[in-house]
Amino acid sequence: MLPTYIRPSRETVLGVARAAERLGFDSVWTNSHTVVPASFKPRYPYGPDGTPSWNAKTAWADAMITLGFVAAATERLRLGIAVVPLITTDPITLAKQAATVDVLSSGRFELGIGAGWLLEEGEALGHPTDHRQARLEETIEVLRLAWTRPTFSYEGRFVKIPEVGVHPQPPQGDRLPLWIGGQGDEAVRIAAARGAGLFIWLQTPERVAEYGRKLRALRPGAPLAACVWTSQEERLWDEQVVPMEKAGVDLMVIGRRYDERQVSEIERFASVFL
Repeated sequence: MLPTYIRPSRETVLGVARAAERLGFDSVWTNSHTVVPASFKPRYPYGPDGTPSWNAKTAWADAMITLGFVAAATERLRLGIAVVPLITTDPITLAKQAATVDVLSSGRFELGIGAGWLLEEGEALGHPTDHRQARLEETIEVLRLAWTRPTFSYEGRFVKIPEVGVHPQPPQGDRLPLWIGGQGDEAVRIAAARGAGLFIWLQTPERVAEYGRKLRALRPGAPLAACVWTSQEERLWDEQVVPMEKAGVDLMVIGRRYDERQVSEIERFASVFL
């Protein structure tokens, strides 16, 4: 995970990205929030009490701009977002941004998208927050049309687009990897039905394995990704890698709290596993 949360800066982002490329990591990732409301109902799906560790004063660098910046500083690394909440954007803007990062990285971009859980964020931006799963499915259809057709139109239940062209198109075309972020059966169903991977955030290997079984029962061989984090007690990475491999994970994204030890931590990880 790139340090685009809490302490983003030119030095911290470049330090992690260049270290990851030098050490042989497959990819670097960021996550995405546009605005954080000063108050919201506790629905955070990745913590025991439903409340995140961050708030309206926490720094979040823009994900797409960050990856465009990292694209210029690297040559090999895949560049991913996990995930863009669709309540913060619209399908055409997302298609344009994703294609641009893919162009600037010579086809190294991977896009994670989710329905979005922080409803107040979407409301603050003036975006719809109803029927989020259905809107997610329509957005996937629009993305693939925008990335492959000279011009296209779309008439969905929620998304309606007149005949338009969205250029430049991504070098990867409709092969640009999509990941669906979510913790419920609907995320599993959408990932399986729409030819996407499933990205699981901060869950135990047992839970990840359960999601993987459900996903691959619907679409054998579907990609499965999981993000894991170090604890404040410095739990060792080697206690997580093998269980995640056994859980069937294809991509494990590692993070730790964003401090001055982030580069040394991924160096330690690389010395053991890469």
